[in-house]
Amino acid sequence: MENSMNIFDSEDIELVSETSDQIDISEVTPSEEATEETTEQPNEIENINTSENQEDSEAVASEEDHGEEDSDDNESEETSSNNSSLYSSFASVLSEQGVLPSLDLEENKIKSPDDLVNSIKSEIENQSKSFIIDKIGEDGYKALEKGVSLAEYQSYQNATNTLDSVTEEHLQNDLELAKRIIKEDYLNQGFSEEKANKWLSRTIDAGEDVILEDSKEALGSLKEFQNRKLEELKKQRAEEQKMRLKEQEKIDNDLKNSIYNPEEFIKGMGKVTKSLKDAVYNSMTKIVSKDENGNLENKLMKDRRTDPIGFDTKLYYIYELTNGFKDFSKIGRTIKSSATSELEKELRRTKFDGSTGPSFVTDPESYGGIGDELV
Repeated sequence: MENSMNIFDSEDIELVSETSDQIDISEVTPSEEATEETTEQPNEIENINTSENQEDSEAVASEEDHGEEDSDDNESEETSSNNSSLYSSFASVLSEQGVLPSLDLEENKIKSPDDLVNSIKSEIENQSKSFIIDKIGEDGYKALEKGVSLAEYQSYQNATNTLDSVTEEHLQNDLELAKRIIKEDYLNQGFSEEKANKWLSRTIDAGEDVILEDSKEALGSLKEFQNRKLEELKKQRAEEQKMRLKEQEKIDNDLKNSIYNPEEFIKGMGKVTKSLKDAVYNSMTKIVSKDENGNLENKLMKDRRTDPIGFDTKLYYIYELTNGFKDFSKIGRTIKSSATSELEKELRRTKFDGSTGPSFVTDPESYGGIGDELV
């Protein structure tokens, strides 16, 4: 082209100095063979180096990958080891400070949070047992384990202590006390009030010596009666406890069946996953707190106690929306409608390239006019 610019036409560039003689191009131009050799050799070297470098880079990358995996494993093992050491050290400090005096770190290895929590729970149980035994004795603790209430055992203990405090001297100095003991013995044997008084009158008519003799026998009989009464109470409470456990086991089985057996728990919710079923079961059965009266609570019970008005208000709203928890499809439609509305608002607010609307609206070549349809 005539108008094209040749870089060699520039006045600023001089190929040969004006003072130099004319140079033969052949002297400075390499021969054809030399040119081919010099052009081919670098390519061969470049190809070889490229291949070798690629293999080397792949090998290095592979080693780095393995190194990263090993590093991750090592870090995971190191983290686990550090955590185990942390829990063990914490438990050791608690043991030394007397918080966990019964913890034997040689037999019970503390390697996880669960180990530490179980140790604390065990210590609480041990200290509670020691406290109860100090107050009411070993027999009292065994009675409580059988299901006897503390009030019932205290009533037995008070009666026993009262009978133990009565001596032969007391009976000699207080004949009225001796008579009451004789009559109480008759009543415990199943006598009616009238019959007990009749037999007591015969004893009184026999004289003071007979009263004292009969009152001693009646005192021992009353002590045996209290012991038999406690043993019968233990058996009765143990049977009641056994029945409660059996009933509770049935409730637990029914609860698990109601949670884990259905594929779709509520109409409109779809298939329920195993993880959700586990969460529901744990929420219902796991104890998280106690109320002001000492009653055990799960998480739902605690939340309701904390905010009864707000909790019940939301509960009844959902109850009405779902037709008594029978159909959740209305909530699903509401959620979908709301989500669609929010999406439409976001699309209308979206701006690109400084335009006043989405790019697919301002672009005349938008596919199939889909921009208009979305808007």
